[in-house]
Amino acid sequence: MAQKLLPLPTGQPDFGNLRGNNAVYVDKTAYFPMLKSVSDLVFCTRPRRFGKSLTVSALDAFCSGRNELFQGLAAERFMKSQAFVARPVIHLDMSEVAGSRSIGILEQNVFDILGEIAKRHNIPLRVADPAGAFLFLTKDIRRESDKKIVVLIDEYDAPVINIVQTEGSAEKKRLLDGTRETLSIFYSQIKAAAEHIELVFITGVTKLSRIGVFSMLNGLVDISIMPEFGEFMGNTQKELTDYFAPHIKETADEL
Repeated sequence: MAQKLLPLPTGQPDFGNLRGNNAVYVDKTAYFPMLKSVSDLVFCTRPRRFGKSLTVSALDAFCSGRNELFQGLAAERFMKSQAFVARPVIHLDMSEVAGSRSIGILEQNVFDILGEIAKRHNIPLRVADPAGAFLFLTKDIRRESDKKIVVLIDEYDAPVINIVQTEGSAEKKRLLDGTRETLSIFYSQIKAAAEHIELVFITGVTKLSRIGVFSMLNGLVDISIMPEFGEFMGNTQKELTDYFAPHIKETADEL
């Protein structure tokens, strides 16, 4: 009888669903405890389809203390140690607001995401603009939980990249400049909320200095080309062999 293969994680950015479906997961969780030792503010850029969103989703589960999802993985031992503290997480996927047709829509979309996060913590948003809402949300979650927060921002540059890839026009330039300014103001609140934050982890496909993230967050450490994080995302040849050997064999037999 042919061996039943584990499901492949194709297009699956949700770590909880992936583990719940018993899909193949190339274990990168050994890197999670290392991030805090590098800096409180960490940035990592990778091309598309390198697993950024899955990594951020897994990091969300890790920081939140969802131990049941890490059975058999490298991070399991650390999560059971006294050094580990589960923390509240603010997880923002900026690809969800990419494609906003105006600055007003962009601000409303970001505000709506913050509203969903606030609802999960049973905390009302105290102000109507996204930058102010983020700042007060960090303060309120810190006060309610009595723990510092982990902030995860996935695809931080997606709203800008989406505009850059459209056809050129005067309207495009106006929207691009407005989006940069809006994001710059929003991301500046990370620094303003620093006393309430334990760790910030930001991903993107490129390092856009004009957005202002890197000039405002003086301690932001870019691990993108650090040798010790070279295998943090994507798959090595050895990982392909170790994790996908049965699938490769089946395909080879069929072909």
